[in-house]
Amino acid sequence: MTSITLPLTYKAIELPAYNANVVRAMLGLHIVEKTITQISDNHLLVKMQAASCNPSDIAFIQGGYNIFKSVPCVPGFEGTGIIAAVGAGLSADHWIGKRVSCFTQEDSDGTWAEYLIIKPGQLIQIDEALTIDQAACFFINPFTAFGLFETAIQRKAQAIVINAAGSRVSDVLFALAKKNHIKTIGIVRRQQTMESLIKKGFDKVLLTSGESFDENLRIVMQEFDSCVVYDAVGGEQTGIIANCLPANSEIVVYGGLSGKPVSGIDSMQLIFKKLTVSGFNLNEWMNIAEPAKIEQTKNTLTSMIVSEEIKIPINIHISIDEIVKGIRSYLGAMSDGKMLIHF
Repeated sequence: MTSITLPLTYKAIELPAYNANVVRAMLGLHIVEKTITQISDNHLLVKMQAASCNPSDIAFIQGGYNIFKSVPCVPGFEGTGIIAAVGAGLSADHWIGKRVSCFTQEDSDGTWAEYLIIKPGQLIQIDEALTIDQAACFFINPFTAFGLFETAIQRKAQAIVINAAGSRVSDVLFALAKKNHIKTIGIVRRQQTMESLIKKGFDKVLLTSGESFDENLRIVMQEFDSCVVYDAVGGEQTGIIANCLPANSEIVVYGGLSGKPVSGIDSMQLIFKKLTVSGFNLNEWMNIAEPAKIEQTKNTLTSMIVSEEIKIPINIHISIDEIVKGIRSYLGAMSDGKMLIHF
């Protein structure tokens, strides 16, 4: 069943092959025309309005992310649009016309296209109060931060430490910590970012480039009985941070910006201070979360975004035909905000 005429021809951004060189990967992206001849049973057709570009998308086109698709393929993990048609097994009256936010990492075309075929479990209906920009960025960073923050709630943490605290996930973690009266310690590389986070309201901000970074972190940690660390960097930094933590702390690794294996953790921290090291994968969290949990998360995040407790900065807006130009600009200013592709 559909409410549109098939076959449907539309424009999409195509990745012909992975390339570890980010410039070559970017230059390989090109616009193609694709055709939809049918919508599979129990699938939905979304007319896309906007899709985001995240660091994970950049890693994906390089073949450096832990999600691989058969190439050529359409990249893009998240976006927003309106349900335009349904496949057999789904109610057209229920779905068509609904605004949705999408998240997909399956081996199929992604969100960087004018149309997307997707399963109901890969999207959520969104509140009309969310703008297109907010809806396009609603899944990856906000839901990742919410899932990560559950560890702090479960452990009744007095403080959270955020490595790569200038990130968009960090923005949401900070808002959730503030809402729950939990102290925030940020770790960053640049002086400018440190000053920005101090102005924002972080309780402490440390520079990894400082001569006494580990000693300063150890001093800060003496104020707390335990804490939860959210680490998007990995490599040697994870070990340095781990060795400064109080007993009964946990490090949750959710990224690998360093490109290196986690290393340098003192075994004594694990044995005598009961340090826990874990990983977080949004796909897994979404798969095991009960529908009521997803709904609760959606409502909480929507409320915080609408009230501007959570702000989602968008730095670059482009059309589908400007993808190479857009990514070139985004690579030089990733900390300034997201890039959105509008359709």
